Amino acid sequence: MTRKRHTTGEIFRWPLLLGVLILVGLASALFGDDGWDALSWAALAIPLAVLGWKASRRPHLPRS
Repeated sequence: MTRKRHTTGEIFRWPLLLGVLILVGLASALFGDDGWDALSWAALAIPLAVLGWKASRRPHLPRS
């Protein structure tokens, strides 16, 4: 069975997006108040929700 080759962009798209969300959340928590606090909560909650969702799924085992 042949495996599909992924490009560098396909491999790193989601980790980079989650990293940017974390940076936005941390920066907004440090530099702002009120609406910025809400932004920081949302930006930091999304990566945690994604990690929880991925951890709760059954692992995909390749067929041999």
